[in-house]
Amino acid sequence: MADSLENIGKEYSDFNPSSDDGILRIVQNWGNELIAQMQNRLRINKTNATSSLSSSISPKITSKPGGYRLTTMMQDYWYYVENGRKRGEKPPYENIYKWVQNKKEMQMKISQSPDRIAATKSLAFAIRNVIGKRGTKPQPFISNSLKQVTTETLGQRIAQYIADTLGSP
Repeated sequence: MADSLENIGKEYSDFNPSSDDGILRIVQNWGNELIAQMQNRLRINKTNATSSLSSSISPKITSKPGGYRLTTMMQDYWYYVENGRKRGEKPPYENIYKWVQNKKEMQMKISQSPDRIAATKSLAFAIRNVIGKRGTKPQPFISNSLKQVTTETLGQRIAQYIADTLGSP
C-alpha cells in the first residue's frame, strides 16, 4: 500500500504542464475562442470599419517553466477602441489617412473629385480634428469578450484534463 502511494506521489510530482501537448491544445482552443469572440464584438460594435483590427488579432503562445503564456497580438490602436480617446487627443494622421483610403463609402465620394489624393488628405485631416475636439467613446471588445470566454473556464478545462490524465488516487 505504501509503495503504491509513493508511486502516485512520484507520478504527480513528475507532471510537467509545459511538456504536455494536451494542455497546449486546451490553451490554443481557448485562445481561438477568445479571438473569435473579440472579432464578433468588433462586428457588433461596428468598430471594424476596415476589418484591419479584427484581422490583426492573433494568438501567440510561449512555453515557460511550469506552463504556457497566451498573448493576444493586434494592432496598436486597440487601446483606443477599447477605452476611447479623451478630448484634446488627436490620433496619428497616418492612421486616419489609411482608414479613409480603405473606407469604400468615402472612396466613392473622393473618386469623383478631380484631385483624389488631396481630397483624401483633407478628409483625413478633418476627421482627425473632430476626434481631437470631441474624443471617442469606449467600445469595449476585449473586456466584454473576457466576460463570455472566461479564464475560469480555461482553468476548469485544464483542471479536468489534469484529473483525467493523472487519474484519481
